[in-house]
Amino acid sequence: MTHRRNRDDRCENDRVSKIVEKTWYFDDECERGAEGDRECDADRDRCKPCPPGRPGRPTRPQGTSTGRLDQGGPMTKGDLDQPDVPGVWVGPRAEMDLPYLFMRANPADLGARPVVGPFWESPDIFILGGVAPGLAPPLPPTLGDIAVAGEPNTIYAHVWNFGKAAANEVLVEFYWCNPALGINTSSVSLIAQTEMSLGAKGSGRSHAVIKCPEAWSPTFVNGGHECLLVRVWDNPADLPGEPIFDASINRHVAQRNIHVVPAPNAHAARMNEPQPALLKPVLLQVGPLFGAPATVAVERVAPSAVPWLQLRTGQRGVFPTMAAPTGAPTLSPPTTVGGGFPTIGGAAEQQVEGDDQHVAFNTTDDAPGPGEAHVYRVSASQDGAVFGGYTVVLLG
Repeated sequence: MTHRRNRDDRCENDRVSKIVEKTWYFDDECERGAEGDRECDADRDRCKPCPPGRPGRPTRPQGTSTGRLDQGGPMTKGDLDQPDVPGVWVGPRAEMDLPYLFMRANPADLGARPVVGPFWESPDIFILGGVAPGLAPPLPPTLGDIAVAGEPNTIYAHVWNFGKAAANEVLVEFYWCNPALGINTSSVSLIAQTEMSLGAKGSGRSHAVIKCPEAWSPTFVNGGHECLLVRVWDNPADLPGEPIFDASINRHVAQRNIHVVPAPNAHAARMNEPQPALLKPVLLQVGPLFGAPATVAVERVAPSAVPWLQLRTGQRGVFPTMAAPTGAPTLSPPTTVGGGFPTIGGAAEQQVEGDDQHVAFNTTDDAPGPGEAHVYRVSASQDGAVFGGYTVVLLG
C-alpha cells in the first residue's frame, strides 16, 4: 500500500504513512514547529533538550526518528508489523499525517516550543464577563473582556490545527487557579471539558472558537483575578504531552495570567485628587520550585509590549498610552502561604526558596489618566530560564 500527497498540484514521491492509535507521542529532538525547521535539521547541536536551564523542573521528553518517512517507496509488511515504540517515529512530527494542535502564546505563534518571550498572555482565551454560558452567544462579542467576581462568566477558547491530518476528537479542558507563577496539577481546578473537531491545515476549517459549557464564577480573593488555562488534545492522534500544564513548553496548553484593573473612582478623578493606581496588592504564589531557588522580578513595560491589549482596544496596532511613572512597582519579600499578607520591604527583585512561598505585587504609581495604562510584568526564573509570569494592567 502506498500513500500519495499533492502539493502545488504536483505529486510527491510515494512515502510511508501509518495510522497511529493510542500511542503516546514524544517529540523529535526539539519541537520544531508546524512549519518545520530545516536549519535545525542541519544543526542538531542547536536542538538539544528543550528548554535549557530548568534545574529539576520537568521538561518535554525527547524522541527519535527512524527517517523512514523520507525514504519513499511502498509500505511493507515490516512497516505494519513493527510495534509502536513510544518516542520512536518514522519522521519529524510536523511532516507526519497527524494533527498538530496548539493554542497561541502570542499573535505570531506558529506552534514552535519553547515559547520565546512571555507565554502567559495568550490571545486565544476569551471571557464574557457576567454572562452564563446558557445565555452567551457561540462567539465572544468582545475580545478583551474581563471576569466579574462572584458572578457567572463564560470562557471561550480559540483552537488551531497546523497538522496534515484532521483532528476528529478534540478534547478542550478549561481550568482556573489562584494567581501563581508556577502551575502544576495541584494548583489547577477543572471548570469543564467539551469536544470539537478541526480539519487539516489548509482545509478551511483548521481553527475554531469553542465555548466552555459551564460557568466560571471567580471568588473575591485577589479581586476575582484568578488565572485561566486551557488544554487541548486529540484522542488518539495528538495526546496532551508533557509537562501537562507548562504553557512555555507544551503547545497543548494556553495560559491567561492577566490582571486588568479598571479606572479608579471617577468622582475623585474629576476633583483632581491623586489616586493610587492599585488599591490592594496582588498575592502571587511562586512554587513549585523543584528543589532550586528562583528569582522573582517585576518590570514596567510599555502597553505596546503586550500584544493582548489590542484585544482590549478592539483595533489592530492600537494600544493605551503609557502613563507617566510617578512611583515604582515592587515585590514584597516572600512569606509562607497562609502565614499572613506580606506588605513590607518591597523591591524590584526577590529571591525565593521553597514551594510554599508567595510574594505581593504593589506599586506606588498614581492612577493612569483616561486612555492611559500602567503595565507591569512579574516573572519567575531559575538559572535565567523563565518558568512563570503574571501581567498586571492598570487602565485609566
